[in-house]
Amino acid sequence: MKKLSIILLLSVLCNSMVMAQGGDYLEDKTEYRYPNFVIGFNHCFGSAIGGESDNLLIRTGYGDVQQEKKGLVYTPGIQAGVVYNIDLKNNKTGIVVGGKIVDYGFKNKYKCTENPDYSRAEGDYVAKETFRSIGLQIPLLFKFGTSDIYREMSYAYFGVQPTLNLMVAKAQKANFSDDKYGKKLGSGEKNAFSVAATFGFNYNILSFSVNYMFMEFINSDFKDENNQMPYKGIKGHIYVCTSLNVPMTRWITIHNWTAEKIRRKLHNGKTL
Repeated sequence: MKKLSIILLLSVLCNSMVMAQGGDYLEDKTEYRYPNFVIGFNHCFGSAIGGESDNLLIRTGYGDVQQEKKGLVYTPGIQAGVVYNIDLKNNKTGIVVGGKIVDYGFKNKYKCTENPDYSRAEGDYVAKETFRSIGLQIPLLFKFGTSDIYREMSYAYFGVQPTLNLMVAKAQKANFSDDKYGKKLGSGEKNAFSVAATFGFNYNILSFSVNYMFMEFINSDFKDENNQMPYKGIKGHIYVCTSLNVPMTRWITIHNWTAEKIRRKLHNGKTL
């Protein structure tokens, strides 16, 4: 409840800042209200923070084999969507809202504590377990810069990004077996909503952010048929986003001659 209260408070604050700017500004300076097309990659370099499941039984052609956590694995993902910018009257602050389809997750690497195949060395046996979510993310961000953030497209931003998790899955794969195991997590195993705290920078059409998933898409309180809690202690994970953040306005044609020539051809050679 405390976390949801923080999200609601931020939403009210953003709305109040927009309304405080008043009529003429929002009516006349429409160039400061514009959408951006966002497409990029999500990068997770570790596992969920606080996870207590240091061991697992990996499903293989040799049966369930006991594993022991060995290390962290890079997990890539993608994001794509449209966000809407409302730059405020001082030209140095603004608000970003919108919608993105996101794909991200985290992965653990394990070493085998048994020897399922004596024809190979003990150290060769490793397995990976991956958790991944695909969802609809709604950015609620505040941005600020030291100069005109519309003209320069150079600013920092922070806020929260709630996500509706449409599908959450886990998968297991061992290098000593051709078998793969995966499944979609049921409603009890996943959280319908997750939330990330975000801090990032935008320069020109390039964007970089660090995100901490403090409301995770895995339900750490879930109990299986044996009354065990396989996800106990999972509290969140950190991932990095690198993306193209392209303004869908005249800004892109003013700063790129090739784009301006294309625009003029579409408008019968007119310069405006």
